[in-house]
Order: sequence, then C-alpha cells, then structure tokens
Amino acid sequence: MKLGFVGAGRVGSTSAFTCLLNMDVEEIALVDIAEDLAVGEAMDLSHAAAGIDKYPKIVGGSDYALLKGSEIIVVTAGLARKPGMTRLDLATKNAAIIKDIANKIVQTSPESKILVVTNPMDIMTYIMWKESGKPRNEVFGMGNQLDSQRLKDRLHAAGVRNIKRAWIIGEHGDSMFVAKSLADFDGDVNWEEVEKDTRFVAAEVIKRKGATIFGPAVAIYRMVRAVVEDTGEILPTSFVLQGEYGLENVAVGVPVKLGKHGAEFVDMGLTDEEIENLKKSASILRERLTELGY
Repeated sequence: MKLGFVGAGRVGSTSAFTCLLNMDVEEIALVDIAEDLAVGEAMDLSHAAAGIDKYPKIVGGSDYALLKGSEIIVVTAGLARKPGMTRLDLATKNAAIIKDIANKIVQTSPESKILVVTNPMDIMTYIMWKESGKPRNEVFGMGNQLDSQRLKDRLHAAGVRNIKRAWIIGEHGDSMFVAKSLADFDGDVNWEEVEKDTRFVAAEVIKRKGATIFGPAVAIYRMVRAVVEDTGEILPTSFVLQGEYGLENVAVGVPVKLGKHGAEFVDMGLTDEEIENLKKSASILRERLTELGY
C-alpha cells in the first residue's frame, strides 16, 4: 500500500512515522511547499524504518506527482493554530490553501481518498470535498477521533474503566459534545465536567508546547488503518451530510464506518437532544462556510 501526506511539518511527519511503525506500508510520499523539509523527513523516516527491518520506498519533495497511486492522502498543510486562536480564526487563510491542494491532488492522484486534518477541520473538509469534485465517501476529516481520544483520557482520569466506546461528535471546536447515549464503559461520571475539560484541553496543550502533535498522529493512524486495511471500524469522523439528521451542505462530526471504499454513514440512533446539538454545530459551520463563499 502507498500512503501520501501533504504537509511535512510536525503533525504530517509524525503521522507518517506512526503509520510506518504500526502498519505494513510499501510506499510513503511526503509533499510540502518547503521541498527540503519534505526530502529531509523522507530520509529520516527511511533511516528509522531500517532500524526495525522495514524498507518501504519513502520519498519527499514539492511535486504533487509524488502522490500518484496513494490509497489515501492525509492533508495537514496550512497555517497552524496559535495560542489564543480558535480553529475558526484560521478559516479564511487556510481555505485558499486547501482549494489549491484539492486541485493539485485531483490532477495528479484522482484515485486517492483524502483525510483532512487542517483546521478548522470541518470547514476544510467541506471545501476539500467541494473543490475536488470527489464523492463524499472519498473525502472526510479527522477531528472527532482526536477529540474522542481526549475524552477517553479525561474519563480514565475521572475513575472510569473498561472504556469500550466514548465519542465526541459535532464540530471539531467549541460546540463539540459527548454522544452520551452511545457511551459504553464501567463507572459513573460528571458529564458536564468531563465535557468541559475535553473541549478546552487542546488549547492548554497549545499554550504549553505550541501545537498538538502526538494525539493527532495517532488519530490519523487509526483512520488510515481503518481505510487501507478495510477494518470497517466505526469512528467519529467529519463527514459531508446530504440529508442525514436533516442536515446538508456541511461537514460535521458523526459516526462513520471506514473501510476500503472510504467513509460510509451509519445511523447509530442519536437522541433528539444529540441531534439538536449536532444541528447547532452544523449551523455554526454553515455560517462560516457561507462567509467563505460556500
């Protein structure tokens, strides 16, 4: 299998490294506007791979032709979120970047599925889908998988054990919420406190170290693996809705089945309250998309 990465910065390169460690990858391609960075990261990854007796073809550069044949392309390129910024603050500048990336991907690797990580992730997922012209099952976003990892961490810290399922859905941002009706674990929890901690913990990480890196890398790996190994795993994923939950023309986090055909909507039976919260998230995102001309 071949994996492609657009963006060879800390999240992109660490994601590639995580996939390399945990999967049988035949090829990895890193593309970045900073060509030396992409080439250097590819070389470094090759040296790491040899240390664990793996010898995939790993290339880097600024030419999108390197991505051709990728089963899935992970897009992390864009301006990074800075301390004090919300994900939505990034929308205008990153929209232009994503539009350019979408056009280049479909020209050089039209067969590839696309996993969007660039923030504001839900908005960038929708723009990527719209600009690429690809079917919605082939373009989806990472956000709520990462949020759900943070939720699991908070639940464990609160004394919860045997966590089989704990999902955040909705916007990858301030209007995210816990899908309480779908939670499956042992123990009791103060949902209000845990949800608040989960919503704002990313900002704390950014304040202290400048960026979130390892959490996103694992979330990306989980989603990439589900696709290329066709596990059919259901994960909270930013997905373009076309009538589901009474919503359309927006990408927002919902339970989705990931496999060789990409993303497939799954109706998990959300409660009326959860659907209303989902609509609130979608309304926030749709308003910003309208401001951006979408």
